[in-house]
Amino acid sequence: MRKRKINSKKPMFKKRRSPARTVLNVILVILLLGAIAFLGYSVGKPITEYLGNRDSKQSEPVGSEPEQDSSPKTAPTSEKTPETTAATEAPAPPEAEKKGILFVAAPTTKGFDEWLDEWIEYAVSGDYYGLALDLVADGGKIGFATQNTLAVSSGAVAQNGIADLSAAADRISEAGLLPYARVSLLSDHIASWFDKSVCYLFDNSTSTWLDDSVSNGGRPWISAFSQSAKTYISSLVTEISGAGFAGIIAGEVEFPPFRSSDLSYIGQSVKNPERYLALAEFSNAVQDALGSAKSYAVEIDAEDIISGKSELLKALSTLNAQTVYVRYDSAAVGLRIEKSDDTAASYEGLSENDKVTVVMRSVREILGDGKTVQAAVTGEDSLEAAEKLGFDSKGVLIYR
Repeated sequence: MRKRKINSKKPMFKKRRSPARTVLNVILVILLLGAIAFLGYSVGKPITEYLGNRDSKQSEPVGSEPEQDSSPKTAPTSEKTPETTAATEAPAPPEAEKKGILFVAAPTTKGFDEWLDEWIEYAVSGDYYGLALDLVADGGKIGFATQNTLAVSSGAVAQNGIADLSAAADRISEAGLLPYARVSLLSDHIASWFDKSVCYLFDNSTSTWLDDSVSNGGRPWISAFSQSAKTYISSLVTEISGAGFAGIIAGEVEFPPFRSSDLSYIGQSVKNPERYLALAEFSNAVQDALGSAKSYAVEIDAEDIISGKSELLKALSTLNAQTVYVRYDSAAVGLRIEKSDDTAASYEGLSENDKVTVVMRSVREILGDGKTVQAAVTGEDSLEAAEKLGFDSKGVLIYR
């Protein structure tokens, strides 16, 4: 029997592993399994989603639109949520556009108070901004019950005038309108008959100058050089201001239509080449009587500006009034205006809208930028043209 050869160098039994070694091997196995799982999830999920989407798209009909989200989209909220009350409230309806200051001439057949109530109603229904009452009319008639001694004594106060001027201003204001007055400064033919201290006299005489013979209806005029005349008109304006009127538009700030011979009869005051300064001084005195809290403007005819006849234009630098109303009357302008430089402005062939546009543009160029130019027009058509020219519609004076 052959004997089995035994290797004495190889141990008969395996060596036992240590516990630490065993734990390390377990941990390595767990980490390996985790890595395999993570890799499988990362690669497998996109493939699964792709296959799922592919199947769902194949089930949709060709050309169908994707379903829209009907839920409201809300903005991201912040720490402070803005108030949204104003945005959710219904917008208020726009107010009607106001359209100017309506001139109300003194009535001839009825009382001024009754006449005024009718015009207030008309102005409110027509969305006008204000009313300008003819309180000292061209010619000198006073349209309210003034306490001025000269006005009462000379018979200048109209019998059908406004009984209570303050009450009249209140009625206008309560109707939502602004009360204005138009005052003719230098065209008086009533008080100037009664009081020689307020009118033009012949030089070195007490005889009253008239603009024509008595047989032809000649009339006296208030003198722009008379201190008594300034006091008279200023007193009336003070009453108007105290009654609550918002402002005054002063018209007829001008000299009478002197003839060449008249200048020699009256004397140096009217022959002076700088006599125009007296017009500005008269206007400034009246404005002072009105008070700085009230609006004051002077009115000049458009044709007098273009022709160069308005002497007040020469005194604009000394005139305190900052607003000049340019009165446009198509009939007075006519089709042609002769200028002082022997040229002429022609309006033949123009429509009414084109005519008022050309006239007002010419006036603005002549007046320049020294004063605020505002329009005084006759009729609604001219008002529309004035608005297109950029005049403030609320401030436009409207004659009817």
